[in-house]
Amino acid sequence: MQKEDEDMIGTIVSKVRILLGHPGFKAHPVAVLGRCASLLVHVAIGRPITFSLTRDGERLRVPANLRYTTLSTFVMRDYLEPELHYLPKIVRKGDVFIDIGANIGAYALRAATLVGARGRVIAIEPGADALAALRGNLALNPDREVTLVAAALSDHVGTAILYHVGNGYDPQAFSLLSDETASGEESVPLTTLDAVCADFGVERLDCVKMDAEGVEPLVLAGGRQTLERFHPAVILEMNTTILGRQGIPTNQAWDFLADMGYEFFRILNDRPVKLSAPPTDFCNTIAVHPVNRRFA
Repeated sequence: MQKEDEDMIGTIVSKVRILLGHPGFKAHPVAVLGRCASLLVHVAIGRPITFSLTRDGERLRVPANLRYTTLSTFVMRDYLEPELHYLPKIVRKGDVFIDIGANIGAYALRAATLVGARGRVIAIEPGADALAALRGNLALNPDREVTLVAAALSDHVGTAILYHVGNGYDPQAFSLLSDETASGEESVPLTTLDAVCADFGVERLDCVKMDAEGVEPLVLAGGRQTLERFHPAVILEMNTTILGRQGIPTNQAWDFLADMGYEFFRILNDRPVKLSAPPTDFCNTIAVHPVNRRFA
């Protein structure tokens, strides 16, 4: 057997193991296998896929390919991340939710369902391709109100270069940081969390989700006044790959929030587990302030 064949078999075995161990598969194995088969059919005929994220009916459309965004959202639905599946226990009716790095809109649309007519959702996304997909998905859900901000967040207002990194030209692989994996770039407006809240007259903020591909510390610095005023729950990535590739310390966002009095949790087996130290693997954590605790 040639090395290329061995590598391919190894990759397939690895992906199968990931699938079998995924909480979404464990919860709905037959449905997940059916979606895998359906995805392959759509890829073969090149037809985009439209589906409901949850039984509450949030509609999403993804391209017919095998890239991460399509695979994770179509196959796993709201199980694509433990925090998305757990979101109904964090976000409540009447809440204000800000989605930083909204991508194609899974979190924003799910949150729009949960906050209801009395709540508010602001989705922030800078990348042109992701913006196009996000706008399309918002149009599929006219009964769910989401305010869209076409910009990247950092610690100042201006413009910046957004790099297409990591997994190539895929909506989730955009960052203000660049490395050897960058395959393109675009100029985008730059703003801050504090500025967004001021511009839209935000008078309460209950939860923030951040997927900023390594610039979370800058996003937090640009939202210090907002965080100190409202103490929202913060869902954020830890140990983003690009930080490791550049040798940048990965705990800066954790330290920033810890200095503000936040406590940290990780969703394991669909329940929050309190963390005493930063995780060492790539994952999401939920930072919760004692004055605005979202769950016990």
